[in-house]
Amino acid sequence: MFRSDRPRLTLSRRELLKSTTALAALGLAPGLARGAMDGPWAAVPGSKVDAVNFTGWQYGEIYAKIAQQFQNDWGVEFKQNLSGFNEYFQKFTTAFAGGAQIDCAMGFAAEIRTWAEQGIVEPLDDLPGLDQYVADFTPAQKQISQFEGSVWALPYFSTIWVWNYYEDMLEKAGFDHAFTSYDELIEQCVKAKKDGVCQYPILWVAGVGPEQLPGTWYSMTWNRGGTFFDAQGNHQLGPGSVARETLRWWAETFTKLDIADPESLKVQFTGSAKAFMAGHNLYRGPNHHYGLNLVNDPGQSPIAGKVKMHPMPGDGRTMANGGVYFMTTAHADKEWAWKTLQYLGGRTKDGEYTQAYRLASDAMLGSGYQSVMDSPKLSETWSKWGDVPAILSAWQKATFMGDVISSVFQKWHTPWNDIINIELQKTLTGQKTADEACDTMIEGIATAKRSI
Repeated sequence: MFRSDRPRLTLSRRELLKSTTALAALGLAPGLARGAMDGPWAAVPGSKVDAVNFTGWQYGEIYAKIAQQFQNDWGVEFKQNLSGFNEYFQKFTTAFAGGAQIDCAMGFAAEIRTWAEQGIVEPLDDLPGLDQYVADFTPAQKQISQFEGSVWALPYFSTIWVWNYYEDMLEKAGFDHAFTSYDELIEQCVKAKKDGVCQYPILWVAGVGPEQLPGTWYSMTWNRGGTFFDAQGNHQLGPGSVARETLRWWAETFTKLDIADPESLKVQFTGSAKAFMAGHNLYRGPNHHYGLNLVNDPGQSPIAGKVKMHPMPGDGRTMANGGVYFMTTAHADKEWAWKTLQYLGGRTKDGEYTQAYRLASDAMLGSGYQSVMDSPKLSETWSKWGDVPAILSAWQKATFMGDVISSVFQKWHTPWNDIINIELQKTLTGQKTADEACDTMIEGIATAKRSI
């Protein structure tokens, strides 16, 4: 059975430090204008520290690079406590509860609000330069970072859900275009399998995770005109709902039509991109847009240059999400914590959005800053992996995940999401019907609320 690695803290840091019982429960006993260069991000803090501390999940060498730049600019050591993505949430909350110095950390919308309520996240209100950052936030970033009258985080990255297709296989199958509807997707995949073009035309992103397996269902439900909660917070999972019918349709690609690659159930975003490189599948998705930087990298992929981004079918409406960097209440010095946070999610001493551009160039990640998304620098970088105007056009049709499934803003979303992962896998593997799974998910809402 799937078990979440994310503990759900219900106590503030100070309460956790005072409570042995609570600790035990967590397993503990190009250059800019001169004005930009002279901005508040370039000001020298009035206090002195020997080091700053950042906790996050490992992603290539991006933190080693920004750490070195920080040390070169300020003469202060930038310590990194990094772990794998799946272990990060456990390790972060454990370290926080144990009293470790953590100046800045990272997370998603689902965590940031809960952690703010629990006293883990430090609000950023009135810090020098904050207003300029907020003015540059994208609409989705404002929804993520601003709530309860305060600003709580700066952008890490943003992404949208899209499809990919293998161009050579599309031609081999005799199709002159990628699918434009879900009916056409099935027709093409059934024909490609029947004609022996490929055994499993679709590689889904269906590996268990916070937004991997659920995100595929969320994004298709949204694209097909559905949602998960109405404006009053009532679930939209009952008989005849778009979410339920989408799950029924999706399961049939595994159980009835046999056009879904069984490997789908094991892979998340990056894993699916690497699996798609083998050239055995016609379609991959729905997935984060940035997988193109892997499948179209000649140094890694045998099919590089042959994989195209394809928007969601129909009117193209899709889902967006983003990660954040935040200051924790476990910081040693607020001025230096703010300086650290800006190097991660804002401007460096020279006034550049250094980390945002590095993430765009190294990993094809989008930004929560509109000026970065609109920049020629981003377009030039992304052009080696895909059709940038097409990607940005799809971006214009994206809605923040919190509007698709509003429970991400609730403390009970994480335990409920665990239930969703279990029920989706059981449905896709034929152990349950879509009706049975959705009924269990409905019951699971109350269970999740009781668990917090």
